[in-house]
Order: sequence, then structure tokens, then C-alpha cells
Amino acid sequence: MENLTLEIEKNVFEGYGLARYEGRAVFIKGAIKGEVVEAKIVSKNKNYLRAEIIDIIKPSKYRIKPFCPMYNPCGACDMGFIQYDYLLQIKEDIIKEIFQNFQSLEFKPIIKSPEINNYRCKTQFPTTETKKSKKILAGYYKEKSHEIVNIKYCPIQPSVIDDIIQYIRENWSLSGYIEKTHKGLLRHILTRISDDAGDILLTFVLNLNSSDFEKIKKDIGSYADEICGKFPKIKGVFVNLNNEKTNKITGKEYVLIKGQDYITEKLEDKIYKLGPDSFFQVNPKCAVQLFNSAKNLISKKGTLLDLYGGLGTIGIFMKEAATKIVLVEENKEAIKLAKENYKLNEIKTYEVFEGKAKDKIQDFIKEKRFFENIVIDPPRKGSDDETLGNISKMTNSIIYISCNPMTLKRDAENLIKYGFNFKSIQAVDMFPYTHHIECVAHFVRENK
Repeated sequence: MENLTLEIEKNVFEGYGLARYEGRAVFIKGAIKGEVVEAKIVSKNKNYLRAEIIDIIKPSKYRIKPFCPMYNPCGACDMGFIQYDYLLQIKEDIIKEIFQNFQSLEFKPIIKSPEINNYRCKTQFPTTETKKSKKILAGYYKEKSHEIVNIKYCPIQPSVIDDIIQYIRENWSLSGYIEKTHKGLLRHILTRISDDAGDILLTFVLNLNSSDFEKIKKDIGSYADEICGKFPKIKGVFVNLNNEKTNKITGKEYVLIKGQDYITEKLEDKIYKLGPDSFFQVNPKCAVQLFNSAKNLISKKGTLLDLYGGLGTIGIFMKEAATKIVLVEENKEAIKLAKENYKLNEIKTYEVFEGKAKDKIQDFIKEKRFFENIVIDPPRKGSDDETLGNISKMTNSIIYISCNPMTLKRDAENLIKYGFNFKSIQAVDMFPYTHHIECVAHFVRENK
């Protein structure tokens, strides 16, 4: 098929530019509303086509030079070619389109990230080694591949992380992992840094089982001493053992090699202990704004159910708006940290339940519990109809924090089915210069 000249009507979910050709939608990565592009079709579907840009005939006035020199080979900041304030408008428009059929829904202005550089406080770098020189490569996977882009500078993370990763490249004397052969040692380098104090946890994911690790434990310990001497802000060094042929980054076993097994993060006046694998918002300054937006939706103070509660982050942030916090979480390590975080924040009235959300909710229904407010922050796949149906029996106010607008839309339809009004939605730009959109949604059952 010859190249096509297409005009971009708008940007849609996941950031694609949308054009039309012979009555079918054409999705084009890297295009901006209003642009005219020359493109070639790369795949066909019954209802839509996908195309790649060959040339930009008429560029948007909002197109900019990407701020990162690794923009093309890396691809993580996939919307880095759009001026930031205009990108916020695009994201707002996408949310309004996705949720346009919900009646009387209030669309609140998008919350912009306080920082667009150096904001990312958790990183996961896959590693390998070169064939001949055996040099360590560490970075991110090239889009739609397992080819590692050796990234020495990443503007969205604190520069000290660049320095640590580069030090490991230059000074790691053991082997790097080769995915094709499942041989070699170092699979990933994980870092977590606190935005408040700059303290760091460093984890080496090794292609070993426990018994084999014992043979090199002393060498790893010496290396941990060395790197902590070079970077005093590293407060703890871990090894994670993962010798499975899997795409999972980490295995089940963490071993503390040096220092402490946690760092603390501060959001306003709330303090949180974090472990190496704790789920916590990677953009803390923006998380403060997100959580305040959620807290402001609480109009009736009472018992708060923090579902999928992790280490207690959201419930603790909302402590002034609750007389009691009830947390449900299935991860044992998160449960342990949640209890410690409640004590750190002097919360005396709380309950913590370990287990799957849907199972614990069944128990609450049998006990005829009622919660003035329920906060849910489910994984990307969203919640499920059964869980939503059950929590709807226990409250008149549900605050839903979502990292996926499409699963939020599906879950919103289910909550309406169970008698709730979809009152408001607010987009949050937790990940600047990417297509990702976080949302805070509020569902209320009125006249009850």
C-alpha cells in the first residue's frame, strides 16, 4: 500500500493520534491533534488500522524536541514530544471522552505534577553483559522487545541513581544475565530512594538459588561495603534470588546484605517505612496532591475501609478524616509495614486484615459492618463485579483511585448498577510525558 496523507483528528487513550482512512480509524503513535502526516499502514484490523509516521507535513505548534537524548531508543517517556501544558489538556480531553456518557458527572481540573524531572523514586533496571568485552549493560527494554538500552542518564530520576548504576557498570566483577541462555548472574538492579531524605535501598536480583548464593555471599557483602562507602545515602543493600525462567523481575526471597531493611518517606507530616519491594507511589510530590484530592471527597467522618491497602499509605494520609481505619491487604510484608506505619503515625484506632479483598468483604457482610467511606486503589486490571457488588452493601461513599481509565469506566458502570451516582472524576498526571493517567473518582449513594 502506498503512503497515506492523514490529518490527526484528536489524541486518544494511550496517546495515539487518531485519523480516518476509508471510513476506518487509523491509530498513529507519535502524532498530535491537528497535524498532517505522511504515514504507512503497518497492521490491519476489521475495524481499524495502525500506521507509522514517515514524515510530518504540518507539525503542531505544540510539538517540541524531546527533553531526553534517549527518547527514541528508550521510549519510556512516550509523550515527550508534546509541550507539557498542552499534554495535560490532551489527557483531560481523553478522560472527558472516555467518561462522556455518564450523566451529571463533574470533571475536575487535572492535577499537574509538581516536578516533571527527577520525580521517579523507584527504578528497575534489567541488566546483561556484552558478548566479547563482558561489560555490564543496564537500562530499560527497547519498546516491544527485550533488547536492553544502556541508559546512562535518565532525567526523570534523581541523578544519584544514574551515578550508582554507572558505578555498578564499571565495578561489577561478576557476570551479567543472558536471557536467551538463562546464564549469568546479575538480572536486575532495583533502587528505591526517599524524596524526603534521599535515602536509598539497593537490590541486586541474582540468577541463583539459596544454596548457590551462599558460595558468593561473602563477595557480594564485600561489594556492598564498597558501594555504600562510595554512596553514603545507600542505607540498605539486598539480594533477591530469582533463578526461574520468567519475565517476573523478582523472586520470593530477599536477603539483607548490609545496613537496614527499610527507608522512610514523608508525605506532608505522615511518615512511612518502605521496604525494597513495597508498593508506593513513585512520584511522591504528586502523590500528596492525589491523596489530598481523595481526602477532600470525604464529607462524613467515620470508619474508613482501606481496600487493597498495601502498607497503609492512603488510610494514614486520611487519618484526620476518619475515626477508625480498617485495612485489607493480601501481601504479608505489606501488612507488617502497615502495622509499623500506623504506630509511627500515632494511629491508635485501626484494624488490619490479611487476605484477599473479596474474601474479607464477605466476612464484613456477615458481620453487618458499615463504613462511612471506602477507599479502593486496585491494580491496573481494576476490581471485579462481585467485589464491587459486595462493598456497595457496606457504604454510601466509595473513593476509587485508578491507574487505568478503561477499567475504571467498566467498574463505574457496575457501581451505578448497584445504586451509586458517579459524582466526580479528577485526572492526575502522576507520570509526566507519558500516556499514563491516574484518576480519583467518587461514587455516592444519595438519599440513604
